[in-house]
Amino acid sequence: MSGRVIKGVTINCPIETGSETARRNIDTIIDFFSVYLKDKAFFYSLWVDDDPEVVTPFVTGDVAICHYESHKGWGGIKGFWDPIFDEMTGRFDWFIDEVIVGENPNVIVTKSNSMIDVQTGPTWGSRHVAYNGRYVQIFKFQDGKVKSFEEYYDTALLNAAYSG
Repeated sequence: MSGRVIKGVTINCPIETGSETARRNIDTIIDFFSVYLKDKAFFYSLWVDDDPEVVTPFVTGDVAICHYESHKGWGGIKGFWDPIFDEMTGRFDWFIDEVIVGENPNVIVTKSNSMIDVQTGPTWGSRHVAYNGRYVQIFKFQDGKVKSFEEYYDTALLNAAYSG
């Protein structure tokens, strides 16, 4: 299926929901991916003011900051995202393959993939990393803003690309 591009993000699936709340949240997800590595201030504006959270559910000692943790509050959020925004340059293109809206329009699951070709900074060992990632992401929203983001990915694939 050839996708349509919205704000630089390729959408490879129909987005079907009768919920206006879910539709607004999906627009926020598209914004989230569209400014990845590009506009940190706008990216942070997509998050709730109080107690945002990023959950990284996998443990790996091979990649800096990629281990299980609940990164809570703005200190945790910025501790997780700042090295990505500040120390990675290059290509990080997102493709949304499926959007799953359940009964609660404030919880949306995406299946996505990415094309990554970046030079990392000191937090990441100042390495070149290139690979195509596959993800399942769980977004939780509060009043149209991201309350939490949880991502599942192939850590073996990341480690293989990262160690090269």
